[in-house]
Amino acid sequence: MAFLNGQTRRQSQTATSGGKWITEKAEIGSQGNLCHFPMFQNSETEWNDTHTVWRTSEFCKCLSPEAMLEFESLAEPFWCEKNTVLLTEGEKPGRALFLLQGRAKLSMNSIEGRRLILGVAAPGDFLGLSTVVSGLPCEITAEARFPCRITSLPRQRFLDFLSHHPVAWQNLGCQMGLYYKRACDQMRLLGFQLSARTKLALLLLEWCDASQRRERGARIHCSLTHGEIGQYIGVGRETVSRILSDFRNRELVEQRGATLVISSLRALEIYAGQL
Repeated sequence: MAFLNGQTRRQSQTATSGGKWITEKAEIGSQGNLCHFPMFQNSETEWNDTHTVWRTSEFCKCLSPEAMLEFESLAEPFWCEKNTVLLTEGEKPGRALFLLQGRAKLSMNSIEGRRLILGVAAPGDFLGLSTVVSGLPCEITAEARFPCRITSLPRQRFLDFLSHHPVAWQNLGCQMGLYYKRACDQMRLLGFQLSARTKLALLLLEWCDASQRRERGARIHCSLTHGEIGQYIGVGRETVSRILSDFRNRELVEQRGATLVISSLRALEIYAGQL
């Protein structure tokens, strides 16, 4: 995979609503000009409510109340619209982005100009975390799948926060370990000589985490198009559509809008060759 050679230019302006927003523009090699859409400063105050989902993330585990208050004081909350580009490949790390609400698609560009989807970030995930820690250019592009809330922390302030709170460093290490495991799981799908049907079955099983399982089956909310699922496992859109149609005919999967219903996880595991 090749980095996109980007030069990032940042401006701060005042929106008509009276809030502050950030515009970024990057010159993106083979992809042409990719503009970062405006991110509006969040005027709401409940983003750091104690019952929000992001507080259950790996990073927030066992943080003291004092550490949480310091983290919140350093973070600037923003919201952005669907399809907002939050990070681009080749971008220099200047800030840590922490997802509070919504989903963000993570992808990478190949030398041939094809996109490979690496995953979908959820609330409690950092975007471009390895870049923030290492100081190297960003390796991924992050794009909002839905309207999102995020917090933005200047990189050096975030690193200083970590040095003041050893538990935060430990949590960050655990979170990076989870990201590494996800990457390894995907490389197994892409790197081994597996059929497209097996790859898709394994991907669906991977998406069936404990919270989505229902007795013997599972319900998966999938916001990705067939083409994007193909980018996830390295096959074309038509192939994904054909395999999902076959899965429906075999009663392995039922599609209800953006929800995929798996009636029998065991049957899908057998089909994927795991049993």
